[in-house]
Amino acid sequence: MKLLSVNLARSVWFGNIAEFNPTGLNLYPMLIRILVDTYKFKKYPSDKEVLDEKSGVKFEYGEFISKDGNAIIVNLTIFLDGIWADTRSSTNDSDAFLTEILTRFAEDFKLPHYKQIITRIGYASQLHVSTDKSLKLINPKLNAISKYLTDSVLGFGEVTFEIGGISFWPEQANVNKPFNFNFERVLNVPFSENKYFSAAPLQTDKHLELLDRLEMILSK
Repeated sequence: MKLLSVNLARSVWFGNIAEFNPTGLNLYPMLIRILVDTYKFKKYPSDKEVLDEKSGVKFEYGEFISKDGNAIIVNLTIFLDGIWADTRSSTNDSDAFLTEILTRFAEDFKLPHYKQIITRIGYASQLHVSTDKSLKLINPKLNAISKYLTDSVLGFGEVTFEIGGISFWPEQANVNKPFNFNFERVLNVPFSENKYFSAAPLQTDKHLELLDRLEMILSK
């Protein structure tokens, strides 16, 4: 697979945020100031804003220096049950950002270390890629459906149908479910350009590795 762009590299760290501040210190104004001054967030909450359980408190369009020395855009959202970071480079950078801020807060304000609070970590990866392999090879028997649609749909001139994507779902009975893995053609882009959108509950490098495996399957 050829990577065209990273649309989202999200790291989600789950834990009870209240446990970071066990004695109820009024740290909110100072935390906001540190985040804004250090990471240059363009959009951020006021120190009077109440944490919204559904939408969270958002810091947007900040700048984080990765281990490679690159300045990357980062967004941060804080919920009652966790915290997440979004970049468009990799989940490694998103993890590094969360590690940096939570370690600093623990050291500066004598708070519990994040490893004592965070119970699990999840990921959301969205990529645009291209490949010259065809999804028609997933199951050639389904080509009969494509042909039937191509021959039977009326009112739009000549329209060719092909398999547009595949999807793998986690067991829906589970209470805590990861995202689906989806691989599908990009909307409103000609088939001939071979461009695809993929979403997966994986770290960025694992997502790319999975797509390479898919491409190998389509090559056989």
